Amino acid sequence: MDNIIAGLDIGTSKVSAVLAKTSSKGLQVLGVGISQNDGVKKGVVVDIESTTKAVEQAVDQLRNMTNMEIDSVFINISGGHATLFENRGVIAVTREDKEITGEDVRRVMQSARIFALPPEKEIIDVIPKQFIVDGYDEIRDPIGMFGTRLEVDACIVTCSSTTLQNLVRSVERAGLDIAGVVIEPLALGEVLLTNDEKELGVTVIDVGAGKTEYSVFENGLLKSSGFIPVGGDSITNDLAVGLRVSFGEAEKLKKQYGLVKPEYSQQTSIQVKSIAEDSPREIGIDELCEIIEARVYEIFFLVNRELVKSGIKNKLSSGVVVTGGGVSFLRGCKEVVHEVMGLPVRIGIPEYIGVSSPVYSSGVGIVKYLAGRKHYYSSETEGTSKKSWYFGKQKNKQVQKGKTLDRIKDFFDEYF
Repeated sequence: MDNIIAGLDIGTSKVSAVLAKTSSKGLQVLGVGISQNDGVKKGVVVDIESTTKAVEQAVDQLRNMTNMEIDSVFINISGGHATLFENRGVIAVTREDKEITGEDVRRVMQSARIFALPPEKEIIDVIPKQFIVDGYDEIRDPIGMFGTRLEVDACIVTCSSTTLQNLVRSVERAGLDIAGVVIEPLALGEVLLTNDEKELGVTVIDVGAGKTEYSVFENGLLKSSGFIPVGGDSITNDLAVGLRVSFGEAEKLKKQYGLVKPEYSQQTSIQVKSIAEDSPREIGIDELCEIIEARVYEIFFLVNRELVKSGIKNKLSSGVVVTGGGVSFLRGCKEVVHEVMGLPVRIGIPEYIGVSSPVYSSGVGIVKYLAGRKHYYSSETEGTSKKSWYFGKQKNKQVQKGKTLDRIKDFFDEYF
């Protein structure tokens, strides 16, 4: 049966919405919507009204493209604002034949959520690291196995209640219900990384407008994440100051020429519109690149320093995957990252028709992550199939609204 999932990526400079259909044939992107956002700074909502407007515009584009009504969405939250805890859950298998079912998996994951949680934190996800059946560990999927005792070693993802509630309120005011929350590194890892890369060790560096987030995967699991408060807007600001042009003109120059190294350009000079001068003036392409390269170098130097400090860098056998709209479009970016970090580098983009751009990495990642974990998001009890992760409706259907925070809590209480 086909199912439809809506994902909403609320970033510093833009909001992107993605609607996708999942089936036995895989994932098919049905449509996208994108809008400019001025209400988020460094992953935190600072202006609810502006963020709400951006969400409305992105979702309206998505509705017009797909001719479907979107009433519920999954959102992502920055890995830099999330905290990971490890805990173990244990249950007894109650079926007479002792066969482990999907309901047993959901019950044991629910039991892993029971631990002393700081009052300012909320649980947003539970990630199974391994299942243990009657003492036998390293089991990835226990469904169908025989056993009397089921355990799970799980990673509990939490975030600040304030950060989450402001995101929730912005989306709720746009007339949408939030079905659940996905931590951004998991979404990016799902759509950008191969299983081999996640097993051997890799870091994903997502350079956005206001921040750069890095996340490390090893042995198939998310090990850590963090962020630095520097992103693509810092490059634009440097160009504005260094070339004495407006911020808008600086952003235009960055996107129009899109390069870090002058050897990637066939031009030796360009025209810029200075703030203090009436007529455009000419500057060398090397002057533009010198400013951009210095900031790109700094961004990855800071990330590299954090990885070295944490002792993680020597475990990154698969190297670095760079994504996000901050620097990944700049020609010569890969060379700078390799020079700074001394690791293999590639640019990560979603490999789906219509969304093959780094700006859609998070949005596509949300729906792909959920599609891969659908047996955790649906259950069959007493003959009734509950498909809580189905959110696409044909237009003119009644949109049901509710208290979003209660829906999130009820969602994870029931299915984890």
